[in-house]
Amino acid sequence: MSEVKKKKILENPLASGVVVPIAVVLVGALVVFGVTKLLSSERSYKDLVREMHTKTLGNRWVAVFELSKLISRSQIPKEDIPWLITNLKEIYSEAKDPRTRQFTVVAAGALRNKTSSELLAKALNDEDEKVRFHAIVALGNMQRGVEFSAWPAVVAYLDSKDVGVVQAAALTLATHRVPEAQSRLVDFLTHSNRILRYTVASGLANYKDEKAVPTLKEILFLKPEGGSGSSLQSAQVEALKLSLLTSLERNQWPILNEDLSIVAKQDKSLKVAARAEEVLNLLKN
Repeated sequence: MSEVKKKKILENPLASGVVVPIAVVLVGALVVFGVTKLLSSERSYKDLVREMHTKTLGNRWVAVFELSKLISRSQIPKEDIPWLITNLKEIYSEAKDPRTRQFTVVAAGALRNKTSSELLAKALNDEDEKVRFHAIVALGNMQRGVEFSAWPAVVAYLDSKDVGVVQAAALTLATHRVPEAQSRLVDFLTHSNRILRYTVASGLANYKDEKAVPTLKEILFLKPEGGSGSSLQSAQVEALKLSLLTSLERNQWPILNEDLSIVAKQDKSLKVAARAEEVLNLLKN
């Protein structure tokens, strides 16, 4: 599978409106590298940090990956997060293996703590494109309102020729409502790649930008297509709609209430119809 296909986030039926967790996407790679047994043993996060500092180049990334799994399960005490981030910074700075840096960024982002910002800002300029991509995604998963001085670096990724990178940057910037990104995102509403258009439109709901309304309506009334390739399958259409509905609810934006009423009555996906009715009722109150 090409890198571009891996990065087309919203074409993955698991998309939830932000970004598919990178750790999940990369689980399959573990089998290829033959480390399944290495990941099966139970170790504490402190054990893994020690391994991160002592393991050889070839195995260090495995310890970092396993640490990211523990973090995703919220198994790190809050009082230890600053200590953990300090260690992740050290590992990132000294790691020559790009896989180690990739999973260090994933782990730091999974903590969703503002003290990870320094590491993520540095990773945005990493020499490895995968590390840079993970940094963008990690920022998108950070809590809204996080102080971050390197937003201009993320805005610059909107000029990338890689559609997947642009999607990730657009989602991250929109999630955090970065002011200087709004007009740039509006420009993508006429892009030839419709998945990018849908990504940007859903993101612009965070700004309550009415320029996105025509595209948002297009999403609400999408129908699954036959065939393969660029065709949208049922699960993908459902994911796009549910993502948009969540965004409308989160931003308390009732501009599509009339359309939601139709979707609640007519959408063939019971899940989408039920969710549309739920969001409609919440927005009416």
